[in-house]
Amino acid sequence: MTDRIETRELLPIGRRRKPKTAEQRHAAARTGFDYPVTQVGATGNVTIYYDPILGAPGLALARQMLTDVSGPYDDMQSFFGTAGAAVSVVIAPLDGKTDGSAGAYHYGCDFTAGGVLYLDATFTNATVNPLDLETGLYVAELSEAFMGPQDRGWNCGYSNGEALSRFLAEHETPVGTMDAFAAGPAWDQAGRPDWIDKTESTDQNSVSTGCGVIFFYWMRSLGFPVPQLVQAGGATLSANYQTLTGKRTAYRDLLAALSGVTITSDNPFGATIV
Repeated sequence: MTDRIETRELLPIGRRRKPKTAEQRHAAARTGFDYPVTQVGATGNVTIYYDPILGAPGLALARQMLTDVSGPYDDMQSFFGTAGAAVSVVIAPLDGKTDGSAGAYHYGCDFTAGGVLYLDATFTNATVNPLDLETGLYVAELSEAFMGPQDRGWNCGYSNGEALSRFLAEHETPVGTMDAFAAGPAWDQAGRPDWIDKTESTDQNSVSTGCGVIFFYWMRSLGFPVPQLVQAGGATLSANYQTLTGKRTAYRDLLAALSGVTITSDNPFGATIV
């Protein structure tokens, strides 16, 4: 794999990842991955690797992930109503800080093109539980690999799919774990534009993504369970809403639900709604 192939990125707002050095590229070339790797183990459809430059802390994190990946994997199968396939999880220093701030990436919206999930190591993060954050990065990328096989309108390179993957990462982790990646406030600050009736053909605009994440929390506040939301699909979020409610007024109804509400996170409807 090379950087010339388009990546599907999870990054905090305004964050850009430093390019890999020539030394990193050379060391990785022999492995078939983007980084040098050592295999730690496999469970079900998931094989865990780590970059040995991370040393003992990286190995410890990889071993913890080995015991943590099966539950979220099974949840994604349930949510999407689609059987998964093999994935490789690579824990690496994506930007040298090993605190998770460099996010995660993969290369496509299915298990063939996008089945290798590159996660920033999180073991130096002192703000949230490092294993919880690593799991959130994993779910954000894993969920996108299910979108192609499910084939119900979610596109991991578009705003609707990116929003769904971030929502699912938050759903699978304790409240606050993914706060560094919150995009909802960006939508609010931009004037709450309509990314419900239309979908943006990028996963890198925090405004359109933030609109989508807030949409999913709103739908949860209305009582729709996560599997129902995901399996309803929709090339636009308004199509998702229409399938579930029979109504064509998603954007108008969302704005009404948020009237007078201050948006400071991805979930302005209450911390208990996950």
